[in-house]
Amino acid sequence: MTNGDSSPRRKSILKKALETSTESTTDASTDSETTNQFVDDDVDLESVHVKFQKVEIRDYVITLADNPGGRGPPVGLGWDYDEAGEVPLEIYEESRGQRRKMYQMHMHSSYRKDLLKRNGVTEDEMDYMVKEMKKIRKGRERTKMMLPFMKLEDAAESAKRKVNRAMS
Repeated sequence: MTNGDSSPRRKSILKKALETSTESTTDASTDSETTNQFVDDDVDLESVHVKFQKVEIRDYVITLADNPGGRGPPVGLGWDYDEAGEVPLEIYEESRGQRRKMYQMHMHSSYRKDLLKRNGVTEDEMDYMVKEMKKIRKGRERTKMMLPFMKLEDAAESAKRKVNRAMS
């Protein structure tokens, strides 16, 4: 089937997901009944629409994270949360204000430290995590520094394999 420009039509994401789910739910023999429970032949999957009606708001616990990207203790969200309520999507969109710029989302290290203290993280835990993150950053810097030599190392290993094959 073509779409007018003589290139084959690509499958929609929904259709691919449905095919993947039917492959994982059926065994080696294709069971048409199992497949039909996921895909109805009368439905044009490329015209299926999704509509969001509400926004569920949750308050997550703030925890010490393990992201080595910044300076100071890394902050993350824990798994635990409290349900703060649901809001119709239209009302949420009208009341949420403008999106913040990237620089506005940056948290200074002293702010992160204070935030973690208020959420029960001790100074010792923060210091330990900062040291661990420094180790990870140093390891990444070493890897970046050694990248140019990796091609040379790969070539040497390839030559060694060729010599070993030639000698055997």
